[in-house]
Amino acid sequence: MINLGCHPNVRENMNSSTEDSPGMEQFLKTIKEIRSGVETVLKKTNEVMKKKWDTKKKPKVKQKSSNLV
Repeated sequence: MINLGCHPNVRENMNSSTEDSPGMEQFLKTIKEIRSGVETVLKKTNEVMKKKWDTKKKPKVKQKSSNLV
């Protein structure tokens, strides 16, 4: 889990209050930080995988129109 297994239990207090809580703001801030961190790591991983793929990729075989396929 990206959010380290922590998620709010919204079933208990579904309709009890409508005011903002500082705990929720901290939770959202933490989730946004984790998400941005995961996004940067995934981009770096994607670049590394692309480099590895490009080095192992074989060039296309050039075929003439007279060749049988």
